[in-house]
Amino acid sequence: MIRLIDITQEDIDNGVPSDCNRCAIALALKREYKTDDVEVSVPDDYVSLCIGKNELNIRYENDVLNFIDCYDYKGDEDDYYHPPPKPFTLEVVEWKN
Repeated sequence: MIRLIDITQEDIDNGVPSDCNRCAIALALKREYKTDDVEVSVPDDYVSLCIGKNELNIRYENDVLNFIDCYDYKGDEDDYYHPPPKPFTLEVVEWKN
């Protein structure tokens, strides 16, 4: 089953860049999974999205990495390499046990 999670403009505006618990993706995950126990990180150039102790299996990881890269630099107006982040839909693959 695929769960679609919208990262909205409101998430982008209200999130905190480089904060694994309050960034735009974390806000969307909190809303979708109805929990505050989320963590968004990029260890060793891959995306790790966790709900509690469970890591989510995401599709299109490169798109998520690009969003995070642009989001974390969104306040730097002199940075021409990172365009402003735009809302997108995160695809999570969920498996039933």
